[in-house]
Amino acid sequence: MSRKAIVLSVLLHVLLVVLLLFGVEFKGREVQLAAPASTVVQAKAIDPTALAREIKSLKARDDAARADQEKKAKDAERKAHEAEQRRHEEEQKISELKEQKEQLKQEQEQERKRLTEAKKTAAEELHQADEKRKLETQRQAEDKKKQDDQRKVDDKKKQDEQHKADDKKKQDEKKKQDDDARKKKEEADRKEAERKRAEQAVQDEIAAEEAATAAAAQASADLSELGKYTEAIRNRVNQLFNILPGMEGLSCTMRITLVPGGEVAGVEIVKSSGNATFDRQAESALRKAAPLPVPTEPRLFEKMRRFNFVFRPQS
Repeated sequence: MSRKAIVLSVLLHVLLVVLLLFGVEFKGREVQLAAPASTVVQAKAIDPTALAREIKSLKARDDAARADQEKKAKDAERKAHEAEQRRHEEEQKISELKEQKEQLKQEQEQERKRLTEAKKTAAEELHQADEKRKLETQRQAEDKKKQDDQRKVDDKKKQDEQHKADDKKKQDEKKKQDDDARKKKEEADRKEAERKRAEQAVQDEIAAEEAATAAAAQASADLSELGKYTEAIRNRVNQLFNILPGMEGLSCTMRITLVPGGEVAGVEIVKSSGNATFDRQAESALRKAAPLPVPTEPRLFEKMRRFNFVFRPQS
C-alpha cells in the first residue's frame, strides 16, 4: 500500500469520528437520537480509546505495509544491483575470455610461425649440409684430378727437361762452332771497319774544315750585313730622340721583337740607363722610327726578328 492510500484511510477514519461526536451527545452513557416517528435508531457511544487503538492499529499496519514495501524495494534494488554486478562480472569474464582467446590465438600464430621458421631453418640446414657434402665430394674429386694432372705435368716436365738438356748440349756444341766462325768474321769485319773509319775520319776532317771556313765566312758576311741595318736603326732612332740636360752619356739596352717589314711587335728594357725618363724616351723614339730598316732576305731577317739593341744618343 502506498503512503497516499494510508493517509486517505486515516483521514476517512478521523472524519467518521468527528461526525459521530457532533451527531450524538455522550457523557459516558447511552444516548438517544431524535428520529422519525416511524423509525427509531439506537447507537452506542464511541470509545475514544478504542478509536485511538484502531487508528494506532491502522497506522501500525500502514507502517508495516510501508516497511514491507521499502524492504521489497530495497530487496529489488539489491537484486538489481546484484544482477548488474553479475552482468558486469559476466561481461568482464567474457572480455577476459576474449582477451585470453586472442592471446591464445596470437600464441598459436607465433607458435605456428616458430614451427614454420624452425622447419624452414631445418630444411635450409639440411640443404646446406647436402650442398656442403656435394662440395666436399666435388673438392675431393677435383683434388684427385689435380694430383693426377700434376703427376702427368711432372712426368711431362721431366721428359721435357731431358729433351731440353739433350737439345742444349747439341745447341752448345753448335754455338761453339758458330762462335768460332763469328769471331773470325767479326775480326775481319772489325779490321775492315777500322780501315773505313780511318778513311771517313780523314774525309770528315777535310769537310769540317771546309764547312767551318765557309760558315765563318758566311757569319762574317752576315754580321757585317746585319751591322749595317743595326746602324741604320740607331741613326733613325737618334734623329727622333730629344736629349735633355743630364742625359749626356746615358745608354740603355732594349730587347726588340720585329715582324717582316720592320714593324715593332714588342720592346722590353733589359738594361736600364738608371734614368726612367731616358728609358721611356728611348722606347718612344724606337716605336716612332717604325717601320725599321730590316733585311728582305728571310734568312737574315730571322736573325734580326728578336735582338738586343744598345741605344746611346749622339748629338
